[in-house]
Parts: sequence; C-alpha cells; structure tokens
Amino acid sequence: MVREFQAIVMAGGRGSRMTELTAGRPKCLLPIGNKPMVWYPLQLLERTGIKDTILVVVEQVRSEVQSALEPCGLKIRLDIVSIPAAEDWGTADTLRFLSDRIKSDVLIVSCDMVTDMNLHPVLDVFRKHSAGIVALFFHPQPSDASSVTPGPKTKQKPERDLVGLDTETSRLVFLASISDFDDTVSMPRRLLRKHPNISMFSQLTDAHFYVIRKWVVDYLAYEKSFSTLKGETIPYIVKKQSSRHNTSRKYDDTNASLVDDDRKDLFHFAQEGTLLHMIRELSSYNDHTGDMKPVYHGDPIRCYAFLAPSDKFGIRANTVAAYCDINRRIKQRWDSVTGSCELSPIHPTSNIKSTQIDDLCIVGEQSSIAGKTSIKSCNIGAHCQIEPRVRLTQCILMNGVKIQEGCVLSNCVLCDEVEVGNNSELKDCLVGSHHTVAAAAKHASEVLTDVNRLMEI
Repeated sequence: MVREFQAIVMAGGRGSRMTELTAGRPKCLLPIGNKPMVWYPLQLLERTGIKDTILVVVEQVRSEVQSALEPCGLKIRLDIVSIPAAEDWGTADTLRFLSDRIKSDVLIVSCDMVTDMNLHPVLDVFRKHSAGIVALFFHPQPSDASSVTPGPKTKQKPERDLVGLDTETSRLVFLASISDFDDTVSMPRRLLRKHPNISMFSQLTDAHFYVIRKWVVDYLAYEKSFSTLKGETIPYIVKKQSSRHNTSRKYDDTNASLVDDDRKDLFHFAQEGTLLHMIRELSSYNDHTGDMKPVYHGDPIRCYAFLAPSDKFGIRANTVAAYCDINRRIKQRWDSVTGSCELSPIHPTSNIKSTQIDDLCIVGEQSSIAGKTSIKSCNIGAHCQIEPRVRLTQCILMNGVKIQEGCVLSNCVLCDEVEVGNNSELKDCLVGSHHTVAAAAKHASEVLTDVNRLMEI
C-alpha cells in the first residue's frame, strides 16, 4: 500500500554551528529537557498520525541513536538509514540517496525543530493546491533580554532569508539568503505582473519542515548538481515556477523517450495529467482576480508558504543560543510541544537530598544531589554527581557530570563527563565533553574544552 506521505527526519547533520556541543555526541542526541533532541520531531509526526518514518543518521552513530530512542516510548516505526559521514552530504544529496525508497509525496523534518504547531493545516495547503512544495515558517520568537549565550561575547550574525509571499494566495514567490544581496533586491517584471501584491519578510524562521511532491525527488535523482534543499533546490524551484515553459509537448505520453533532451527541463518532472487539467478548466475556481488568466496562471510548478500563527511556538535548536533558549523554556512549554506527554521532572532512581530545587528543574536517572545545595532552573542529565555547598542557576548538565564541593555555576552548559574542581566559579561558560576544570578556577564567558576535539569537527 502506497501511503499519501512518507516522512523523513533528517538527523545526519554535523551541527557545524554548535561544534562546542557536538564534539562529544551527535547533534540529534543533544538533550532538550530529559529527551534527546530528535525525539521532539518524531513525537510530533506521531501525533500527526504518521505511522512510520525514515530516520537519517550518520553511519557511525546509528547504534547510539537507536539505543537512545528505545526507552523513549515512541510508537512510530523507525526505519533508521545511515549515510557515510565522509561524504559530507547535504539534504538534497540524502534525498537522492533515498530516492529508490520513496514511492509517494514526502514530509521532510529537521531533527532540531521543536514546535507546538499542528501540522494538518500545512498538509491541507499542499492538498488543496496540488502544490509542488509547501514550506513552514515561524514568526520570530520573543526572547528574554536578560539571557546570555554561554561562551565568548561575540556578536554572531544570524542567517536570515528574504521571503516573498503573494498576500492573496500565500504563494511562495521569492526565497533567497540576505547575504546574497548588497543594498537592493531586483524583482523580475514577469513575476510582478503575475503577483502584484507581494509581502517581503526578513525575520521569519524557516522551520525546515517541507512537504514536497514526489517529482521533486525524481528531479534530484536526475539532476545531481544540487547538494542542499534549503540553500539550493527550493530557491531554484521557487524561481523556476514563474519562468516560461513549453506547453506544446505532452509529457504524460508513455511512449516518450526517456533520453529526450526535454527531460533536462524541470517542467518535465512537474507536468500533471490531462484529467486534472480538464477538471480545472471545467471548474469555476480561480486563485486570483482582475484578469482572464487561467487558474494558477497555468503554472505546473506551484510553491507555497505556510506562515504559522503568531501565537504558535516554533524554534530550531541549530545554534548554541537557540539550544540554550529551548532548554530554558522546555519545562514551561512541555504540554504544548508534546501534546501533554507525561513528564517526570525528577527521575525516581535519582538520590536527591537537597530541599532547594525549584519547580523548573529536570533531573535524569541515577543522579545524586547532596544536601545544602541550591539548584534553580537547571536541566541535569543522567549519572551526575553534585556535592554539598554547590549553587547552580540556569545550567545545562549533560550525562556523567561531577561538580565538587563549594562550586558556583551560573548560565553554563557542561557536556558529557565534565568534572568541576571544588570551589570553582563559572559564569556564562560552555565546557566541552570530558574536560576537567581545575579546583578554585574562575572563568566567565569562555569555552573550556580540548581544542583538538573541535579540530576534529
């Protein structure tokens, strides 16, 4: 049975924007609250009604990902597909690799998306317009002005896109990175004639959730010059939808030669059947007014954007700042982003003697927290040891972290197997995996790690 959609979760990325965190464990397994990052999009697909999904991971972490997800209680069936790490593939390369497995239209989800969005309205736009691509965008999320990103206080220029939408139809008519332009942006006259009312956005967040027609995958299998979806393939298709195309050739002719030169044209892959055209011609439906042009202006390629309502929460944990932000919010947002999934803030196997742990804390399995400690707004992983007279405020501790007596840590991220010597003071610091902080050390706004680990990334 061919299902309406096949879901693919992209979890094979290196986390190049957050190498301080991914030097010790795969990006998709970084903890958000008490779950691995990839659990959130998988659970979202499960709540949407998707029964199974392809989960793409790097070859050498396949068993690690499988082991991490087994105790999470997911009901969605996982087909874990590994890709070679040495190839440094982009998302388009991965789709090309999976093309033989893909038999229907596709939902593509990034492993770092956390949202309380209902995905059904996005799918309905795809169905209603028989679209080639529908992309989900989030409004910028309000941030806490007092929050500071751990690490050096350097001004990181965020990646921003120019997104052009037809205000009447939500057609995605323009998509490009702002870094591609200097001071001005030129728009083709043909595009403006077809879409005279265009709203341009520069602050939207691309959720990396795409609904794509199977012909896009077929095109990528044929055209091997594209490596990424977001940076190359989708902007190309968005631009191509307003181009002139040859309608004289009937591409649904089963006797047409597969080696014909016309096959190099994107429009070959996007052609619809004759019956669908006849239905549209007999229908009174039109998606625009003010002219006598046919529905959709006769475009076989149609791209749409779904702009999430402004009251919906959506974030991509693809930078250190975004990763810390979602960990600060996850306890308060838990019910909305998980559909009220059960949460055990303090794991029953942990030994907690402190009476000063606030309601915003999460503690993993088999961790021990001594008495006379103060823990506020912290996410603490499994097998951690916190000795007496320790004060932690807004910190993220991954697995196996040891903090000795008398330490004071504020707004820090400590990766796996970190050890902090007694009476140390850390503020706004990021400590890499297996690093040891000397006793009585004082650091502020630093990355403490073995440089060789980052060089490997």
